[in-house]
Amino acid sequence: MVRAFVIALVALFALFSWREDLPDVEIRLAQRTTQAGRIFGDHPLGQGFVCEHDGLHAVDVALAPIGGTALALDFELRRDGPQGEVLRRARLEADKLPASDDWARFEFEPIEDSAGGRFYFSLASADRNAHSPWVRYRGVPYVVRPWGDRALDGSVIEGELLPSPPRTRTDLHHGDLHTLAFAMNYVHPQAGKMRLELSDARTGERLRSAEVGPGIPCDTGWVFFSFEKLADSRWRALRYRVELPTGASLIGNAEGPSIVAYHGGSSVPDDVLGATCAGAELPQRDLVFRAWSSDTRSALLARLGERGGWRIVGAAIAWFLALVVASRLLGRPVEERD
Repeated sequence: MVRAFVIALVALFALFSWREDLPDVEIRLAQRTTQAGRIFGDHPLGQGFVCEHDGLHAVDVALAPIGGTALALDFELRRDGPQGEVLRRARLEADKLPASDDWARFEFEPIEDSAGGRFYFSLASADRNAHSPWVRYRGVPYVVRPWGDRALDGSVIEGELLPSPPRTRTDLHHGDLHTLAFAMNYVHPQAGKMRLELSDARTGERLRSAEVGPGIPCDTGWVFFSFEKLADSRWRALRYRVELPTGASLIGNAEGPSIVAYHGGSSVPDDVLGATCAGAELPQRDLVFRAWSSDTRSALLARLGERGGWRIVGAAIAWFLALVVASRLLGRPVEERD
């Protein structure tokens, strides 16, 4: 029994030392594929969230260096909306930004009454910089064609999404297609709308259309065209047509533009409020981030209780009893165990 008690104390100590890995709220992206692109000087990118606990004091944002000049990033935290009151500011100088795909932490004076509050943060820089935030779009992603090696010029880009054969693999593996993301080389903030049309490859019937912009700039990132779900998209041959404003161009390869297809749905917690650009909401997408509130031991226990409820208590009891049984067995002489 004493051995089990000692083991339990060690385990509890390990649990408390683990608290730094339990953010208040976070968006994860295991396979980081879709970056937002460089941040334009007057078009900050941001994200909204609801804080669970008091003491909000830091936000981490996943950044990827994509080439160019590293510039300092300015962080602002607002309450209640993208245009709300500025509560906190922070700044990371260029030499403090990650040199590889990693988290950038913005720390500020704790907000003592942050529990239950709606917060929006934004990242801005003096000019287009070398770092891009990662974006997770809400849906089941499938990379049709990976990031290419060339810019595709022209005001109209057309192509087909085909079943196999004639391609060596099927372009659309799932039903309920609702979004196509295209790799964007560049589109200016003041450029006009970008437009996507999807049609049946055999009959030419127009099936779906979508528009992006104006006022949604992109430099070396992904642009998301969202439309009403196409239920029978699995293994279907579709033709796409992308119309671009003056000066805009896509990225692709010899087969055509780089594309990620999104199917089905993707549930997100109620405490995730979506991404923003220059204060405008960007539906169905989120920056990859995590927010940190109180990291005290009491807050950790409260958070575990809220997220696990009575299941945590039951699991703890079963875990302790298992330790008792294991310690008893391990404490018996070898001949008794045989």
